[in-house]
Amino acid sequence: MEIIIGYFLGAVVLVLFLISLIKMISNRINTTNSELMQRIDHLEKRIEDLENK
Repeated sequence: MEIIIGYFLGAVVLVLFLISLIKMISNRINTTNSELMQRIDHLEKRIEDLENK
């Protein structure tokens, strides 16, 4: 009986670990996308400034 409880608790911990890992990866992807968009906007503004000169 104790072995079944141990396996069950191990499975729960594994599932929680995988969920936290997926959340961390998706958060990092979203952060990277927003940083890239900011850099693109900055570059577009610089190009417009150069064209206006």
